[in-house]
Amino acid sequence: MNEINTNSRKKMKIIIISLATIIMACILYSNRDVYFDNYSEALTVSMIDVAKYDINISNHKYGLAQIFAKGNEEWTYNQAYDIYDNGELFDGRIIEYKSQLGLQGWIFYLLAKINVPSLVFIFRVGCCLLLSLVLSLICYELYRKYGVLLSLTFFITSMVSPILGNFSTNLYWIPFAWFIPMYLGLICLNNINKRFWLYPLFFLAIFIKSACGYEYITVVMLSSIMFLFVECLICFKNDRIRSKLIFKCIVEIGVLSLLGFITVLTIHSYIRGDGNVIIGLESIYRVDVLRRTFGNALNFSKAYTDALNASIFEVLMRCFIHTKAGRIASFIIVAYSAIFIYSILKKRSLLKSSFFLFVTSFVTCISWFVLGKSHSYIHMWLNNVMLYMGFIQIGIYVLVRHGLKYFHNNKENLLMYGRAFVSKLKEEINHS
Repeated sequence: MNEINTNSRKKMKIIIISLATIIMACILYSNRDVYFDNYSEALTVSMIDVAKYDINISNHKYGLAQIFAKGNEEWTYNQAYDIYDNGELFDGRIIEYKSQLGLQGWIFYLLAKINVPSLVFIFRVGCCLLLSLVLSLICYELYRKYGVLLSLTFFITSMVSPILGNFSTNLYWIPFAWFIPMYLGLICLNNINKRFWLYPLFFLAIFIKSACGYEYITVVMLSSIMFLFVECLICFKNDRIRSKLIFKCIVEIGVLSLLGFITVLTIHSYIRGDGNVIIGLESIYRVDVLRRTFGNALNFSKAYTDALNASIFEVLMRCFIHTKAGRIASFIIVAYSAIFIYSILKKRSLLKSSFFLFVTSFVTCISWFVLGKSHSYIHMWLNNVMLYMGFIQIGIYVLVRHGLKYFHNNKENLLMYGRAFVSKLKEEINHS
């Protein structure tokens, strides 16, 4: 009997996650902007062109490229899409993109060898489905740990996010890779005694993300330990043994994640330095890292001057004031600050787990704005998506939870005020 019930629960779990994945994928796909960041995606589409028309790239070491169409002196993103539709436009030039390994380009290159119609469309739908699946699995793990409210809030907020919809189908960004470490961290939290089986997956997840691009890597890595860190804080006072175990787990995951990142960086440096890791690493640091972080503006073109000279505060204000996601986050911060101050003035206890979740997710999501300051300043129209890598979802959950708590504690008074208002309204109507 127990075995039948277990099998039924497993089937129900699969059905619910499958339905959630399909619903989310449909909404994300329908809400996307088809022209969103085609410039970056064209680096991957160029590799699909190479596979589709069997173009020789035997000397290429990187998985991303810029393919040129006839009649163009400089590269523009639309050339990759034009050549995809008509291979005769290819003029024989193709330049490697060397800022990262470009693992996603090699993957799509190999898959494109199948040579079926509408390859780009199929790959985009596949990316959207994978993102929706990973987010749905995260919501399931959140349900197991925190209950329905956080799970449902995370699901709905992610599903209706315009910026996540825009990223969902992009073949360069492959955003499902951003959320896999978070999912692994939640599995680890819910199955702490089985963590050793999960550790290799953390290394692999960060390795794959880094090989597909270093953007947002701090947010991705910190998201893997975000919920574990919150649990460590919650247990610190009443359950030191569990808190110590989780802290050890956080350190071990951190080490493995760093090893995944360092492994990719070493391979990249080896290729960039033509076999000399040190020369390659110096080139990456001087040309790419400093340009995206805290480099001297005098050492780069004028296009980067404002970004490199901007302070971290300016970058954060640029996000929280001038982007839609930033304004939503700003409202959440102001609203929760008001709740925090009200609780202190009234000497009422805050929901401890909500407070830790709020602060930890905020620090996680702004980490790239701080470390990748210059990159974020220039690409704020892209980088505001990081606020949807946990903070906005958790922020809305925290506000809703406090609202429900307030209603529960003041239900009688609220109902009394409601009845008095309705009575007054009827009186005014009858009097008129």
